[in-house]
Amino acid sequence: MWVGASPASTGGGIKTSTFAIGIVNFINIARGKSKIEIFNRELNPINVQKAFATMTLSFLVIGMGIFLITKFDGHLRLTDVAFEAFSAYSTVGLSLNVTPLLSDQSKIVIIVIMFIGRVSMITILMAFFKRETGRSGYAYPSDDILI
Repeated sequence: MWVGASPASTGGGIKTSTFAIGIVNFINIARGKSKIEIFNRELNPINVQKAFATMTLSFLVIGMGIFLITKFDGHLRLTDVAFEAFSAYSTVGLSLNVTPLLSDQSKIVIIVIMFIGRVSMITILMAFFKRETGRSGYAYPSDDILI
């Protein structure tokens, strides 16, 4: 349920195209390719960066939500809390009937997860940071880092 909304839809969670870019990037890394090519087209590297940022930030939000809910309501099973957090982020409306048992703090966490899942963490971050408008007249030297 974390993945499933189509690119132009109003669904929450991450889009199917974002997940597909991530999978294709993993395969290309394993093959030793530096470019991502799909259907005889090359993907723009900024799209790959956005896809991985979206996936990473979504896991961060969901993980933080699970942590906070288990801190506020330690009597609940971890799998139930994780299901609620993933469902909230994806805004699918599914529940294991745990929501009525949550404390007020945990309900606020669920609300925040739902909002972030619908709006996207990248959109929220873009609202707070100044965006570069044009190309700069310089370029830093590039280097490879061992990973």
